[in-house]
Amino acid sequence: MESKFQEVTFSIAEVAKMTRFPDGEYKFFEWLRKHRFLLKNNQPSDFQIKRGWFVLESKKVGMGNHLREIPVSRVTSKGLAGLEKTINRCFPLCKPCK
Repeated sequence: MESKFQEVTFSIAEVAKMTRFPDGEYKFFEWLRKHRFLLKNNQPSDFQIKRGWFVLESKKVGMGNHLREIPVSRVTSKGLAGLEKTINRCFPLCKPCK
C-alpha cells in the first residue's frame, strides 16, 4: 500500500548547509562524487537509491518553446542523517567548536 504522504527530500545545496560541510556547495558535490555517493553526472548511484539515501526526481525546464524534463538528485531524511554522520567522521569539529 502506498503512503498518502510524499517523503520530504532536500537539495544537495540544502544538505551542504544543514551538515555544515566545511568548503561549501561546489566542494560538497566533489566530495560526494569522490566518495561514490554521486556519479560523474551528479546522479545518485543505484546503491544509494536502493539504500534510501537519495531519490532521483525530474524537474521541468523551459527550453525555447517547449518544456524539457531533467533529472535532479535529492537527499532523503535517512540520507541526511547518514551523510551527517559520515561528514562528522571525515571532518571532526575541534573541541571549542562543539
